[in-house]
Amino acid sequence: MQSFWMLIASFLFAVMAASVKMASPEIGSFSMIFWRGVFGCTALVIWVLATGRSLKTPCFGAHVKRSGIGTVALGMWLYAVAHLPLSTGMTLNYTSPLFMAAIVVGAALVFKRPVEWRLVFATVLGFVGVVEVLQPEFHAGDTVPALIGLASGLLSGIAYMQIRELTRLKEPDWRVVFYFTLFNIVFGAVTHMLFDAPDVYTVKSVLCIIVAGSSATLAQIALTKSYGSGNLLLSSVLSFSAIIFAVVIGVVVFGDPLPLQSALGIAIIIFAGAAASFITKSASAKASRKELS
Repeated sequence: MQSFWMLIASFLFAVMAASVKMASPEIGSFSMIFWRGVFGCTALVIWVLATGRSLKTPCFGAHVKRSGIGTVALGMWLYAVAHLPLSTGMTLNYTSPLFMAAIVVGAALVFKRPVEWRLVFATVLGFVGVVEVLQPEFHAGDTVPALIGLASGLLSGIAYMQIRELTRLKEPDWRVVFYFTLFNIVFGAVTHMLFDAPDVYTVKSVLCIIVAGSSATLAQIALTKSYGSGNLLLSSVLSFSAIIFAVVIGVVVFGDPLPLQSALGIAIIIFAGAAASFITKSASAKASRKELS
């Protein structure tokens, strides 16, 4: 189920990205963050009231940490995308699995726990596939935005690991997503007023907002389910599949070309994801046999 949830999240994130791209001539990037937060919060509040649940949490500090770090990472990534070629900004965003792998390995070495080096290799291999697809490039004067983009990848990795901590505290997925979308509203509202041009609301842009808001909310829930249970590195490797879905949507919807290098990158990402899934299942089966013996 962990693999299923991350694949669903990756597909929905690709749908969200396509919606943002379609709305970009009329709706600013920061405004879209605000609207997807509004959509997510509204939908979750209605669902909570209808099902008799509560948004009160005994782990408010942990939610502030996860949501704050994730929102800052989002803002830093948007800055990098605005000041770098799009392919470069996207690539830097996908460094988060590498940082997560480094943190997992470092913690394992410090606490003298075994390291699944094959999963670490699969993570690196998946990132190689991302680079092949996106083909990033750097120019003179890109140092500062590139470092900010790298920092966004690091903070994203930390935010994903905070999801695991909230799951251990028995916080439900929907509540984790609610507080994150709440932070998105505040961040999006402030940055929209500071940096975006006035929005233009048409039938097309409103539909894009609805699709982006719904897909982003569902994607966050699926992502939270994936990172909240199972192997962190497996979820990280499978998150690269969002690139594949984005490429497919680009070809089908926007008529983008598919060069041979990008096709090779997609093949590498698929192989890395399949290998990570196989390694994780094999390790789980081995652990189960040890418990029974």
